[in-house]
Amino acid sequence: MSRPILLAQVTDSHLLAQTTAQLRGCNPWQSVKTVLQQVAQYKPDGLMLTGDLAEQGEAEAYGHLVDAIASALTGQVTPLPIYWLPGNHDHLDTLRQTFQTLPASHGLTSIDLGVWQLILLDSVLPQSKFGEGYLATEQLHKLRFWLKKHPVKSTLIALHHHSVPVGIDWVDQMQVQNAYEFHALINQFSNVRLVVFGHIHHEFRQQSAKGLSFYGCPSTCLQVTSPK
Repeated sequence: MSRPILLAQVTDSHLLAQTTAQLRGCNPWQSVKTVLQQVAQYKPDGLMLTGDLAEQGEAEAYGHLVDAIASALTGQVTPLPIYWLPGNHDHLDTLRQTFQTLPASHGLTSIDLGVWQLILLDSVLPQSKFGEGYLATEQLHKLRFWLKKHPVKSTLIALHHHSVPVGIDWVDQMQVQNAYEFHALINQFSNVRLVVFGHIHHEFRQQSAKGLSFYGCPSTCLQVTSPK
């Protein structure tokens, strides 16, 4: 019998180039350090970073995040796997280049976790008007390929944008615009168990009639007040 897998999700840190800089009254650097120190206490098997890691996509901001991860999550026998994907505030090429310095970095791919499969998708819509998301045809094709490749593995799908309404009008304007295509695809595969996302800046949980769970993760920095 395989042991449980513990993954920690950290999202929407919105780091700035200067560690002393404030973002709407919050110091993103101090808050993400605090969160990562708390994560370390749980000794996770992997760390999922689900986008909007830097407010303006600056290399210095991503470098600060790498430093914070190294500081908080050291001391393991093997390097902690880092699973990452971009959000609408991120600069993908800069993010990818910076995270290559981590010893166990995995971005926008499918990862074999034993009885589980983790799929990391890019839901960023280039030149979006309000920060809304979209799953391009290429991403949907990759998703179908990975799901077909491992039909018996329980699957966790991670992306930045939410594909289900969370009940806040202005936030739901920024969800995955072609969510119907995404849902039509994943509903064809009974092994998809869980979809996780960031972007909404508050906690969210929902389960479909078929038992598929959707989890939204709070930001490490600024929060949005849910009406519920």
